[in-house]
Amino acid sequence: MAYFVLFLGLCFVLGGLVVAYNPSLCSGEVGLVLASIAVCGWLLSLGVSFMSLVLFMVYLGGMSVDYVYSLSLVADPFRRLGGIGC
Repeated sequence: MAYFVLFLGLCFVLGGLVVAYNPSLCSGEVGLVLASIAVCGWLLSLGVSFMSLVLFMVYLGGMSVDYVYSLSLVADPFRRLGGIGC
């Protein structure tokens, strides 16, 4: 069990590093999901299953959608306004 908790901690650190040093914008989302799942697993190992479920549902259900939407706005270099290229 101790190795599993250490593995989850390593996944959390790697997820944070992926967010900080992401080569592309979409890999930042992968890092956020990895870190969130690692923290949920760590909370489950501590026996706090309700907080783990709340973190998983609220963060991955709500905040991740906002992050992906803002990434899609930033990543599009040629935005169109009313069908006219700007």
